[in-house]
This record gives sequence, C-alpha cells and structure tokens, in this order.
Amino acid sequence: MDHEHSLQRKPPGAPYTCTGCGELGFGSSYHCENINCSYVLHEVCANPDPYAFHPFFEKSYFEFHRKPPGYKTRYCNACGKDVLGFVYHCSSTDYDLHPCCLKLQHSISDDNGNVTLNLSKRVHSKCGKCKHKHVMGKVQGWSYYDGNSCYHVSCFKDLILQNWRMGYFSEGDREAQLVLTRSRRTRTMSKYTKIAVVIFKLLFSAIFGNPISAVFTLASN
Repeated sequence: MDHEHSLQRKPPGAPYTCTGCGELGFGSSYHCENINCSYVLHEVCANPDPYAFHPFFEKSYFEFHRKPPGYKTRYCNACGKDVLGFVYHCSSTDYDLHPCCLKLQHSISDDNGNVTLNLSKRVHSKCGKCKHKHVMGKVQGWSYYDGNSCYHVSCFKDLILQNWRMGYFSEGDREAQLVLTRSRRTRTMSKYTKIAVVIFKLLFSAIFGNPISAVFTLASN
C-alpha cells in the first residue's frame, strides 16, 4: 500500500536510480525514512522549483510535473532520452526537460584552468563517443564542448550507466570512484590520456553534480 514518504537527506553513498525521474543518481539524495521503502530522489527532484526557465529555450516557461503530461511518449529536449517520471514541461512550446538536465552546469573547468567544458545546445562536431551529431532522428541533443570536441550529454549518461551495471563503480566517503583500466603495455599515461581523464571527470561533475576520482589500474590482459 502506498504511504506518504517522509524524506531524509543522506550524504553520498552508492549510485542509485531516482524514483522520481528514473535517471541514475550519484552524490547526496533523499530517502524515505521507512526502512521497508526504497523511495529515493535526487536533490533536484526532492526540492523542485514549481516553475523554471532555461536560456536555451527563450520562449519556454517550464512547469514541474510529477508525471509526463498527456498520453504520448515524451522525451527530454536536452538529452533526448525518454521522460519516465518527474519532468519540467512547457505547454506552449511542448518542450520537456529532466530535472537534472534543467540544472546542468553551463561551464566547468579543471583546477588548473587548462580544460573548460561549455554546455551547448548546438553540436559543433560529431560526438566523441557515438561519432554522430544527432542522438536520435533529427534531435541533436545538448553537448559539452571543449573547443575541439563535443560530447553528447546522453552518450555520457549511457557510458556511466553501462559502467555502473558492470560493477565498475565503488563509492568512497566523499566522492564516487571509477576504476578505469589501461593496457599493461602502457605503463605511463600519455599527455592525451591525462587530458581524456580530466575531460571525463569534468563531464561527470557537470552532468551528475558530484566529483569523481578516476583510479587507474593495470588491465589483467
């Protein structure tokens, strides 16, 4: 039987699937205090703004909904993925945004300021992961751009989801940790590999709102 959820904020723990929006979550979360209940929410889903605006959609005024409005299958106009639950919807333009996509960081840089990623509505080049400009059909999907390469938000979400399902994530006390493997033949990371790791960590922080520590180990083969 359904019950009213009494939510309690918890510090970063194991990765989880948000009950509200259906998207993968890292970092702090809100859990139902009932020990027999698995209800868990992202911070942005637990404390949503009733109305919101995004500069990429100047003619849209978004309203928070706990379930997708209407009867047709809806997708997020930021990442291109299906809307499975909580959503920000504009009735005049018919656009939809996942709560987490609405809150994506617009710009993020590494500690030394050597690499900066900027969120872009337009894909400047083919995505570094899928090698395409569009995530599906005519939908380009938002991407992060470092001045040379683009990375679809949806492609990075897929990458992290795949790694999570394969058990590559461990959770420290303060930040998520991902164990990345490299070839035994490559004893020393190249300059380009180091840059790739920086970009990976920045993308993770920008999309999931939580820092990640990349720990390198030698591959077994």
